[in-house]
Amino acid sequence: MRSLKSRPLLAKHLAMKVNMHDAKRKLSLSAVMAAEFRVLDVTARLLEAAAELPRHHADPFDRVLIAHALQDDLSVLTRDAAFADYGVRLAPTNA
Repeated sequence: MRSLKSRPLLAKHLAMKVNMHDAKRKLSLSAVMAAEFRVLDVTARLLEAAAELPRHHADPFDRVLIAHALQDDLSVLTRDAAFADYGVRLAPTNA
């Protein structure tokens, strides 16, 4: 497993997402980094796949996550309903 410290842009974006979407329940980035997450490689092929996706979702970072999920048959944990428009398998949330 790669460290998020070696991926400063990913860590910065993750921190922004955590703070933006979880204002009521502060989740520290260190707690996320300490959890057993696998850092996925962002390749040129993956970015091309994300760019070719229909524009159901406006956030380019989320389209990269969607492309990863489709490419690697991964489930995505999100409350964002737009992910379902791509046929991505969604993990259940505790709404």
